[in-house]
Amino acid sequence: MLTLHRFLISTFVFFCVINGGLFKELPEYIHACKRDPNTIEDCVIKSIEALRPQMLTGIPELDVPSIDPFIIKEIKALTADDTPIRATGYNVKVTGASNFVIKSLKVDLDTLKITVRLRFPKLHFEGEFKVDSQLLILPLKGEGTLNADALKCDTELVIYPQTYTKDGKEYIKFKKIDADISIKDYRIRLDGLFDGDKVLGDAANQLINQNKAEFLKASKPHVEKTTATNLLTIANRIVDGLTMDQVLPNP
Repeated sequence: MLTLHRFLISTFVFFCVINGGLFKELPEYIHACKRDPNTIEDCVIKSIEALRPQMLTGIPELDVPSIDPFIIKEIKALTADDTPIRATGYNVKVTGASNFVIKSLKVDLDTLKITVRLRFPKLHFEGEFKVDSQLLILPLKGEGTLNADALKCDTELVIYPQTYTKDGKEYIKFKKIDADISIKDYRIRLDGLFDGDKVLGDAANQLINQNKAEFLKASKPHVEKTTATNLLTIANRIVDGLTMDQVLPNP
C-alpha cells in the first residue's frame, strides 16, 4: 500500500500547478483550470488524464519521477496485540501504477478542500524482506526476497489547504492530508523463511495467504501515515511562494 505514495505525489503535484504557476508558458500536456465550480472538477480530471503519458516517463519540469516502475525503500507491518507481526520490506520495485482509474474528484472552492478517490486495478511488487512474527501457532522468521500481487488497491485523499497573507498578497499552503488506503485482495510469496527450508517455507506462505487480513491490518496505519506525510512535505515545497491567484485563478 505504501507503493501508492509516489503515484499520489505525482498526481498531487498537478493540483499545485493547474494554472501553470511553475511555468512561464503552459506545456501542452497541462490544461489550465479556472476557479469555476461548474467546470473545475471535470477540468482537473481531464488534465490528470492528459498527464498520464508523462507520468510513465517522468516530468522533469515538476521534478516528478516515473510512476511505473518505481522503488519503495521501506514498507512496515507492525502490531502490538496478541498476534505480534513484525515485518519489513526493502527496496521494493512496483509496477502497474500507471493503470490507475480516477473514481471521483471533488473540489470545494469555499474551503479549498480537495477529495480524490483512485483505484489501481493491480500492482506487482518485487523486493527484499525481513520478518520476525507469530502467526497462529507458527513462528515466522527469516529474510529473503518477496513477490506479491495486490488487486483493486483503493485510496482516498482529503487535502486541506489554508491561506496566509504576506506583503499584501494571499498565499497558499497545506496544513494536513488524510489518506485512507485499502486493498481488496493480494497474494504474496516470501522466499528465505526458515533459512530456505522449502517444506517449512511453503507451509508458512500458505498460512500467510490464508491470514492476509492480519498483515493488511498491521500495515495500514503505517502506510497511511507515511503516505500523508510524504505528500504534505512535497506539496508544501511545491507551492512555497505561490499566491492563490496563481494556484487557482479566478474565471
